[in-house]
Amino acid sequence: MVDSSHDHLPGPLVGGPHPLKVRSRRRTTRLRRAINRTVAPLVVALIKLAWASYRFQVHGDEPVRRLLGEGRPLILTFWHDSIFAMGWYLQRLGGLGARVTYLVSPSRDGDLAVQVLSVMGAGAVRGSATRSGVKAMHGLYRAIVREHGSPVVLPDGPHGPRHHCKPGSLLLAQMSGAQVLPMACAASRSWRLRTWDRLLVPLPFARVAVTLGEPYSVPKGIASEELERQRLELEARLQELAAEARRRASGGAEIVHSGEPLHRPTARGGDRD
Repeated sequence: MVDSSHDHLPGPLVGGPHPLKVRSRRRTTRLRRAINRTVAPLVVALIKLAWASYRFQVHGDEPVRRLLGEGRPLILTFWHDSIFAMGWYLQRLGGLGARVTYLVSPSRDGDLAVQVLSVMGAGAVRGSATRSGVKAMHGLYRAIVREHGSPVVLPDGPHGPRHHCKPGSLLLAQMSGAQVLPMACAASRSWRLRTWDRLLVPLPFARVAVTLGEPYSVPKGIASEELERQRLELEARLQELAAEARRRASGGAEIVHSGEPLHRPTARGGDRD
């Protein structure tokens, strides 16, 4: 059983949909389901077309390969603004045996996202309507212990503050015994969308560096003061990894993936890095 003593914690504990956003009472129509099934492969094709134009580098993934080879799940933790570029590496992890699992909005708007994830071979846990996101935590916990899933936890989601680490990944690690994997990515050239997280969208031909920290466990039963210390350490580690990714993206390193380049679009709708 998951300790319900966390029910009093303020705000959402894990990145993903806001836990106060309840599932729409309007049932998804047959037409809408058909549209989602049709649109999802097109969305995935566009995403993969963008990824194919990037030159990806991955650094520090040896421990990850070892743990996945042993069939051990990981809690994949990185900043919200990296989700588009990091999706390439998460799909790569799926190819290595990870059952990557996302937290998706319980509203009807999340139905398309579930279809997209299904096409990409990833799993989804639908968020629940609770004041603190505890039911969403339960869903991710069950995905780990029952299905050996590796959940994606965005610690500054769902609405920020940007790059402020919430304790969700640490609490999930405590409950499940899965290890936290801190991650970051950066691009040599990119847009920053004018969203609250300033979403990173690498430009075509960009070098994209993915840096991984050392996976680690969180002991059960630690005091709240120790949990706060670990939260601050995780926040600092994510910032360090992001800085390292920026250095590698700008300085060059071994390219582990490349694809056919796209025509470079004009920069609209966001800030250019």
